[in-house]
Amino acid sequence: MVPVGATGDFALVKDWSFGRSRAGATVRNMAALAEEFRFRLIYEGGRLDGLPTYWSRHRDYPEGDPRSLHVFLDDTLVLKGRIPPGGGLRTGGIESGMLRALLPVTPGMYVEMRAKLPRGLGVWPAFWLNPGVEGRDGSFSELPWPPEIDIFEFYVWQGRTVPRILEGRVQDAGRPAEFGNPRDLFTLFSRDGYDPGIDFSADFHVFALDWERDRPIWLLDGRRIKQTRYHWNAPPAHILITNQIGMTLNGVNLAGMQANEANWDYTVDYLRVWQRR
Repeated sequence: MVPVGATGDFALVKDWSFGRSRAGATVRNMAALAEEFRFRLIYEGGRLDGLPTYWSRHRDYPEGDPRSLHVFLDDTLVLKGRIPPGGGLRTGGIESGMLRALLPVTPGMYVEMRAKLPRGLGVWPAFWLNPGVEGRDGSFSELPWPPEIDIFEFYVWQGRTVPRILEGRVQDAGRPAEFGNPRDLFTLFSRDGYDPGIDFSADFHVFALDWERDRPIWLLDGRRIKQTRYHWNAPPAHILITNQIGMTLNGVNLAGMQANEANWDYTVDYLRVWQRR
């Protein structure tokens, strides 16, 4: 098993293949999921349930609960978006699933996910690396910010109804010298992101980051689409898969957004991490 489209020598560090009945699944239920992931952000003692930039709040419920936001199908895991009783299209009025992996991720690793994304005006699916780790004993490393590497974000806004334009960034909080003065070494992105003409909610695609030290590489379906100079001067990272719904950003127009839960499924086939040797 090697990364899609990759060349070189890799050692598999972790394979999270989801599904309650698929052959070869490594995570089949909520009990197994909770051994490897947490369901809220790492801040506030691992209990922060959202960021002020999006409306949905992250929750976890027992397996089989009709409110569940982490639903196992036969061969996938679905991060749901739901309107709870008394909720609505507003900040705090939506609940959604997320995954925060406990595995520490460092330069030299290769992170890959195969997923099908949610659709509908106002969805904001993301896949990213954030600094700091939570130990299995509940302890925490230092939690600085930045750095941050966004493997992808899809802003389905300003009249868009499907995820088409992939955005992948590094964060420097206006202090570029601290992070090696980030700049692209090559890119297929325009100022507005990368638009390969795909509706990423229609089928599964493979999204990856080959974390070459100081020069991370973004890949889509095994094709290199960007490489950026960026220094990670922080503790190891953790992986985040976040089904963010609703946006509180300056100038965003969500007129016409609908509370259609059937469109809000963020479906994950697998998440894998390798170490390049």
